[in-house]
Amino acid sequence: MKYSLFFFLFLFSLPLFAQEGSKDFDFRFGAGRSVLGTGDMRCFIFENEINYRLNAYFTPALAVGYGRSNSGVHATASYLQGNFNIFFSPFKNTGKNDFRIGAGLSVVNMSDTRLVSVIYGSGSNIIVADYAPEVRNSSGFSFILEDTYTIKDKFLLGFKLFTQPYFNGDINSGILLKSGIRL
Repeated sequence: MKYSLFFFLFLFSLPLFAQEGSKDFDFRFGAGRSVLGTGDMRCFIFENEINYRLNAYFTPALAVGYGRSNSGVHATASYLQGNFNIFFSPFKNTGKNDFRIGAGLSVVNMSDTRLVSVIYGSGSNIIVADYAPEVRNSSGFSFILEDTYTIKDKFLLGFKLFTQPYFNGDINSGILLKSGIRL
């Protein structure tokens, strides 16, 4: 928990280092859908991301994401993740449109709850349902395709496709619609 708090504080303090009028930093917010596992849990997700443009081709980024699902093989599932990615813009990131390919490291805390037993009364009335929670942490990689369009030199709109395989066998893949602002 203390590492998560430290990561959030670090992520949201980065814009303080940006100089007035600098176009090297931007902050992005995304929302979308992902699937945990091989489509086992369909999650609604949120993500906050801070980017720093190193040059016309490379941009490192820090992101924090949260996803939650109530549909799939488990009764519920949720995750909190932190990502460090490096993006490559093959057509440069200096124009209105920025298509980029990214890869990086991801750390995740996943929690899911599954139904382990049910006692039925008369008919289909459930009298007692017993659930078992499982919490696990893992690390893995991120692979990303992203396209962003700049509106009036300050506002950003775009989408992101991603997949994140983890060392414990979990996988998270999805799509986000994103908006942002240059700081």
